[in-house]
Amino acid sequence: MKKVLAVFLIILIACTLFAKGASEASATGEKKTGTKNALLGPGNVTIKSVYQNVTFDPNTDLMAGLIEKSTGYKAEYFTLPAQNADEKLALEVASGVNYDIIRCSRSQFNMLLASNALMPLNDLLDEYGQDIIAGYTQETWDAVSDKNKVIYGIPYKYAADKEVASFIVCRKDLMKKAGITEMPITLDEFYNTLVTLKKYYGNRYIILTGPYLPATEKNENWKFPKVIASAFGIWGEWMTDENGKVIYMTEAKGFKPMLEFMNKLYNEGLLDPDWAVSTNDSVAEKFSSGRAIMACSSRTGCTTMSPAVIKNVGITYDDLSYISPLEGKDGTCTYMMTEAISSISVIPKSCKHPADVINWCHLKLQDQLYLNFGIEGTHFTYDADGNMTPNNPLFANERGNSYWYCNAMDMAKYQKDWPARIRKSEAQWQCWKGTTIATVNSRDHVFVDNPFKFMTAQENYSKFNSALHTSLNDFVVQVICGSKTVDNINMLEKDLTANNLNQVRAELQAYLAAK
Repeated sequence: MKKVLAVFLIILIACTLFAKGASEASATGEKKTGTKNALLGPGNVTIKSVYQNVTFDPNTDLMAGLIEKSTGYKAEYFTLPAQNADEKLALEVASGVNYDIIRCSRSQFNMLLASNALMPLNDLLDEYGQDIIAGYTQETWDAVSDKNKVIYGIPYKYAADKEVASFIVCRKDLMKKAGITEMPITLDEFYNTLVTLKKYYGNRYIILTGPYLPATEKNENWKFPKVIASAFGIWGEWMTDENGKVIYMTEAKGFKPMLEFMNKLYNEGLLDPDWAVSTNDSVAEKFSSGRAIMACSSRTGCTTMSPAVIKNVGITYDDLSYISPLEGKDGTCTYMMTEAISSISVIPKSCKHPADVINWCHLKLQDQLYLNFGIEGTHFTYDADGNMTPNNPLFANERGNSYWYCNAMDMAKYQKDWPARIRKSEAQWQCWKGTTIATVNSRDHVFVDNPFKFMTAQENYSKFNSALHTSLNDFVVQVICGSKTVDNINMLEKDLTANNLNQVRAELQAYLAAK
């Protein structure tokens, strides 16, 4: 509850500051679109950008120099912290930290939009970013616009419409020693696998460490693994039932059984005892050092975790395997498609040179192939079917981090060539084959469409969903670790109602009805 109050206080501060700024702008006759600022042009503006947390220094990375040479603009890059990024961003923006462009998650976009912190972009895009407009479908633009078609951000769409973006990576070598020769597909097989490992190894290893909370996966950084949720019919925070009624996750019939199952795993010593306080870094460290047999992860997580554990314990990629969406006793298996907005680039109202920010994004878009993939024949080649194949290690070394710098994209072209980026590292390629390719090829039916994937910005959703998400996760971890039980769900329901659950639900239902 304290986290929820903190978020509300941050948003309240932001609303107050930006309402004051808007009033001052109105008094001086400034246009709402921000086109009062003339284009100064490359070489005359240093663009200050803040993006998500990464393990490399974006200011010294090769890509920073390539972008500056390509666009003519110098840029300074800042990163949000790996933990509590939402709170940090809200406080910095509310206090007037001088950022020119922010690439944020969907939930952060909703938070900033609700606090009146963002600059409308329609006129700026019309004047300086026609190619940016052409790079996306209308429904994608709708996802970063309000009900009046006012655009507040530049979308970056997931390049893969179907991906098992969150999974469990396993030490297959240790599983074989315990007599386990097949990876589990059903929930019962998964449970039996954990029990077998515990009986064989005792307390020598953590059986399953987690959760993994990837900032890039919109707002679904749940405190339980998605591949377990799939067996209980849980595929989204907001879902629809068989009659098309919008329901919150807690109202799904599988929610209580799922939490009871997770609590059972915890009580039997099958989960990391630090589950309540785990961070992405601690999860990665436990698996990479060889202390855990299984870990919740993603492609991004395995990029560093897999090579580290291979080096540290002397195994190979053949000794790693992956658990994809699990099936329940009745065959239930649901996993939400990743066709959605991955991140959104926004310009805060405090930006002094928004025209140059849009121009910078526009110039990067015009050099998209070179900046993101390199030079044909040097960094990559095309096969007879027109598919791009990277020339490693040069591609990985010189374009491996280009994804982090992306703002505007020609998505049709990017999606065509994007699979080459998976092959920039053996770690990513192995987990992609073991999860996404395997699931699409043999179990494609498990993927569920997200009816809200390109939803127009909604007022109540933008204001209140972050608080709902926090209440949900707080309750989930308390039940998993035993300080509460599913019988205490009425306490969660009171919190959700107090945090405007029904107002958000009505808004989402109206959105679906109007589609």
